[in-house]
Amino acid sequence: MDSMKTSATEDIHHRREQGPHAASHPAWAFRREAAVWIVDRPSHANLLPVAAEMCEWTRQKLPGLSVCTEAEKQLGSFTNPYTFHATAIAVALAEVINSAHEFATSDAPMEPLAAEIERIRLNNELVLYIARFCEATIKQMLFCTQIPRRLYKRASLGQLLSIDCHSCRKSGRDRHEISLLGALAHQYFLCDSLDSCVFVHLQIVGRRRNLESAHSDSQTLHVRDATQSRTQLAGVLKAVGEELGHMADHIGQIEKRMISEIEAYLMHYPREPTVDELMWSRARPRRSKTTE
Repeated sequence: MDSMKTSATEDIHHRREQGPHAASHPAWAFRREAAVWIVDRPSHANLLPVAAEMCEWTRQKLPGLSVCTEAEKQLGSFTNPYTFHATAIAVALAEVINSAHEFATSDAPMEPLAAEIERIRLNNELVLYIARFCEATIKQMLFCTQIPRRLYKRASLGQLLSIDCHSCRKSGRDRHEISLLGALAHQYFLCDSLDSCVFVHLQIVGRRRNLESAHSDSQTLHVRDATQSRTQLAGVLKAVGEELGHMADHIGQIEKRMISEIEAYLMHYPREPTVDELMWSRARPRRSKTTE
């Protein structure tokens, strides 16, 4: 349990897999920090299904999102720093979405310049927060693995999707790209869905952030009737909302399976689960509170 690594894990991951995104999926195992420990016993998984909750929230199936505050750090509820980051970004993003919807659907009189400034502000916050949300939820899962933290600590969304394998390049071997998100998905038989769908959406989000919100020349004021500014933001909200729901669904599937696998280790502690038990936990999604 200390390493949360079995021969079954090694057997399953001894091959390098490639998908249409042409980045290999490095093998990984859990580390001790995948669980929260109370004295010398593991208590619970050291992450929350933040993306899964966001998916449910965007579909209006969940009234609110989980929150982890600094006060809870002192109580030892989680030791995963990205759990705190991800929940903070999630609730902030939810507030931005609500504000954007309120602005886009309002018919209250508003000065054209003020409306355009509000449109740009909300547009930028939507794009930036969605990209940061995806980064934080992916890093929350990576923290539970033995994948070196230096590979993802400062990584942008694009680098989580594909990054140069420094070790192979340094040793003179053939250069290739690795995908940290792909590595997580590979463990839970979700590569096909990522390769065919979510990688495209994540790349769009990354480009949208870089082109629209991360540079000084990305947005300009186009003063016109307030209704037109609201209509434009409504279109952006619809597009990024669909992207967010889609990505949160895919990332959430990995979250739920990871939590299920960690729970399998906790259930059988101090012995390790059998190969069949591990495969079963990896293949079944964790049920959300809304469906239990």
